[in-house]
Amino acid sequence: MTLIKERAVKMIQHMPEDTMFYVVNILENLQAMSINREKDKEMAKAALEDILNMEKRLPADFDIKRELAEARDERYGNIN
Repeated sequence: MTLIKERAVKMIQHMPEDTMFYVVNILENLQAMSINREKDKEMAKAALEDILNMEKRLPADFDIKRELAEARDERYGNIN
């Protein structure tokens, strides 16, 4: 057992019995948070993998200025 766990056990052993409900409640919440963190990490890894799998290359003749101008024209038309 690590020193920090030993310290926590000693603190719990010296607490009155009527406060143990709060200690257990706190520990259950901490445990739930750590489970959720693992699930969040797994979801983030899966999302990154999806993004990397969707990676595509642009054609050699891709003109970003022309694409931007066409997109603006399509969206806003001739405002003048």
